[in-house]
Amino acid sequence: MDIQVSKQSIIRSSFAMVVVSFLLSTTVSLASMHIMSRHNVRETNKVLATQIYDYISGELAGPIMTARTMACNSYLIDALQHEAQTDSKAFEAAMTEYLTAIENSLGYQRSFVISDASGKYFTRNGLNRVIDTRGGQDSWYAGLVGSDDQYDLDVDADVYDKANLAVYVNAKITSNSREALGVCGIGVHMTGIQNLFRSFEESFDVKIDFVDSNGIVQVDTDDTRIESVDLGDMIDNNKSGEYVYRDLGGDRFAVTKYVGYLDWYLVIQSDGVNKASRFAYIILINALLCIAVLVILFVALRINRRKTDELQSASLVDHATMLGNRRAYEHDKALLQGGTLKPDVVCVTADVNGLKTVNDTLGHDAGDELICGVADCLRECFEQYGKVYRIGGDEFAALLHVPEGALEGIKEHLAQVVSEWSGDEVDGVSVSCGYAEAREFPDMGIADLAKVSDERMYEEKERYYQRMGIDRRRT
Repeated sequence: MDIQVSKQSIIRSSFAMVVVSFLLSTTVSLASMHIMSRHNVRETNKVLATQIYDYISGELAGPIMTARTMACNSYLIDALQHEAQTDSKAFEAAMTEYLTAIENSLGYQRSFVISDASGKYFTRNGLNRVIDTRGGQDSWYAGLVGSDDQYDLDVDADVYDKANLAVYVNAKITSNSREALGVCGIGVHMTGIQNLFRSFEESFDVKIDFVDSNGIVQVDTDDTRIESVDLGDMIDNNKSGEYVYRDLGGDRFAVTKYVGYLDWYLVIQSDGVNKASRFAYIILINALLCIAVLVILFVALRINRRKTDELQSASLVDHATMLGNRRAYEHDKALLQGGTLKPDVVCVTADVNGLKTVNDTLGHDAGDELICGVADCLRECFEQYGKVYRIGGDEFAALLHVPEGALEGIKEHLAQVVSEWSGDEVDGVSVSCGYAEAREFPDMGIADLAKVSDERMYEEKERYYQRMGIDRRRT
């Protein structure tokens, strides 16, 4: 839970920093343009580069943030760590479901996960291919995994439309011990970025490129120039982050800027002088851009907050039963700590009887059906009074608010529902439950009340095995 809260705080802080940075950048840019209207073309076009840089950076900031958040997702990390113990079809289905959820919830059209252990490349459509994690044509993967970088960008064929290009944000997934587990990422269709470049090029009579640290063009409005044109003589590996002006002779010039978080260079070339008559138009565009970006950021913050809450909620769910998991249980117990409990609080601990026997005799599919059956019974009887959780393999718990005198009726209802349950592979189910009411122990906190319910559950379980004449050590 602390990790989820930390992520949410980071995202909020990041958006706040983006808003402040954009406001400051726009304010400085507008003031600078007013002053530079009396100066030379060199300074004027540095301001133009500032505007293009701010706008383009905003287009890629979201995918970068999303890819890095994916790489920190505990569900994805856990899944990759247990890939070898998971059925390949089930693992593929899990990856497909995860990527579909990412794309549907966050509005992206391209996402992927690559397993370092198997080299399998998954998209929302399932297994796409198996890559060579050691290099070859997939040398970008080995380069990222073997570096100290947490993410990088790469231009490649669109995974869903090979005829088009996309910019991929690749984020490295690592375990707590920093072992590489794979790579995940988001793809941004090149068309949107190219259209954005084209609009600036047409408005200001310039040529705009993003080039990598080797000077090779990565983003251009002309597909034939991508990864085939070398502009290395314009960057000189200057990574100061400053806007650098280069006189190319005659009226030609270039303005470059290193974009650190992309490890790319923005290169703007011009064949002539921007006319002073355009200043009013540029100022108007800046003002409109400022308003538009602030509106977009405000909306994006609200959407992102909602999506973050959804992702956080998903991390609190046991996906086999769709009940709350142990993390949710501990979180909700923590909310009840530090004060006197209301008398209607009831802690319930439940355990499935004979699960090992079912697994050994009928198989684990039958055991899974048994667990889901118990979850359904507990949900039907308890959910109207509070929350139900699966806190272990065959262990369940519930935190309820029960009116005085109603608990016995709830117990009877559960006993009836359990006795009537039957599955496809298992004829019936048995559950041992322990109950502890706050009104019975008014001085206890939630932790001690939960211990009482746990102890009573084990007492009930022992009575069950005695009634059945079963040696518990052999079940």
